[in-house]
Amino acid sequence: MTGAAQKVDSIALGAARVRELDVADMLGALEELPRQLTGGYAVARRVLAGAADESDAAPTGLVVCGMGGSAIGADLALAAASELAVPTAVVRGYELPAWAGPGTLVVAVSYSGDTEETLACAEAAAARGCTLLCVASGGQLAGLAAACAAPLVMVPRGCQPRAALGYLTAPVLAALTAMGLASIDDDDVAETARLLREGVIEYGPGSGEDANRARMLARGLHGRQTVVYGAGLTTPVARRWKGQINENAKAPAFWGELPEIDHNELMGWTSLPAISASTVGVFLDGDADPRLVRRVALTAEELRSRGLAVETVGARGQSRLARLFSLVQLGDYVSFYLALLYGVDPTPVGAIQALKSRLAAAGSD
Repeated sequence: MTGAAQKVDSIALGAARVRELDVADMLGALEELPRQLTGGYAVARRVLAGAADESDAAPTGLVVCGMGGSAIGADLALAAASELAVPTAVVRGYELPAWAGPGTLVVAVSYSGDTEETLACAEAAAARGCTLLCVASGGQLAGLAAACAAPLVMVPRGCQPRAALGYLTAPVLAALTAMGLASIDDDDVAETARLLREGVIEYGPGSGEDANRARMLARGLHGRQTVVYGAGLTTPVARRWKGQINENAKAPAFWGELPEIDHNELMGWTSLPAISASTVGVFLDGDADPRLVRRVALTAEELRSRGLAVETVGARGQSRLARLFSLVQLGDYVSFYLALLYGVDPTPVGAIQALKSRLAAAGSD
């Protein structure tokens, strides 16, 4: 074991380290995920029930608009609701799909309410005669909802968007059920919340080092670039892991999807052995399709033979929603502990805020 590795292994990741670095209490936000999901789902169901019009036909299409932490909830909700029978899209940008119009449900999700890309999509949705649902903590999006008489699901202020995942996912889940596009069973939400409450204890700083899977994974990722691979159901979770490592740990991370990577990216690991040796491939295994299960196993074996360290992480739970969020929660804690290993506060995102300020200044010229 090298001196650097010994030093990392010696860093305690318990309560004292949390108090030292987690100034803005990201840990508290992680612990709130089960309550966010159940509370946010109940609130959204009430808002949508009050806005329902039995004369309205079911939507003929669904578009969810958002960026970053406000968009990943849509990915998870759509993955949980299998076999949607209408065209769907998650838009991370300024423009709606050309097919969006009367009959299309557009869900605009912006935690701040001021995300310019999402606002542009919401304004276009109103102009095209789409059915609009807004999710925000306030801001211009809340004002637009009032002006358009569109339903508004208000989420609590005071979080980083990525730390409000439960609040931002729940309205999309509720909308799928309320609009007749899918049926998210209340029992699925209850099962998911139960597993998340167990995870708060299992992955928290108070659990033993050897029993804490999140802590052990973080130590394995420390000092290396991470590539997270999803397959089928777990694809949006791979994106979430990547973003959490970027923002919480301030570290480079990337993501990919099977089977697509087996048709291109796999060749990228056949040369440059020094890069392979400095990379960890994390495979998220949670889809029941035997073809994908086989691909995950064989692709992991191939990358290991090319010099990458490989970790395979399995989902928990029976419902699709529970399996998704069990993996999301583990990744959130992994990124949190990785931040502590790097000696950084998980919450601030200075580079992102600086770029937003420059963009705003350029727009005002």
